[in-house]
Amino acid sequence: MSARKKLGIDGENLAAKYLESLVYSILERDFRHRLGEIDIVAEFKDHLVICEVKSRSSGNIDPSLSVTLAKRTKLRKLYEVFITQHPSKLRMQPRFDVISIIFQQNDAPELEHIPNAF
Repeated sequence: MSARKKLGIDGENLAAKYLESLVYSILERDFRHRLGEIDIVAEFKDHLVICEVKSRSSGNIDPSLSVTLAKRTKLRKLYEVFITQHPSKLRMQPRFDVISIIFQQNDAPELEHIPNAF
């Protein structure tokens, strides 16, 4: 497994644990479709949360800045696919969150959660 892939998996695991600590209910991880992938789908109160996780090993650039317009458009389309496969969730308000994680060498990871990011 490449270092980049491992970093992404570690970031998604940390993000899922973080969300669970806030009493989010994780419905699905790595929801895949030919259009792409949703990292985490969760329920929180009356929201269906589509969560994009961005991880970096270090650096000066906020990982959340890599969630481009194209990525946001793709996530909205993937939400539509998810909701057609899970019609019972249609009653829930969709929300798109971003979690950015920077893994610092010898330090605890820095996690930033941006609810309703777009």
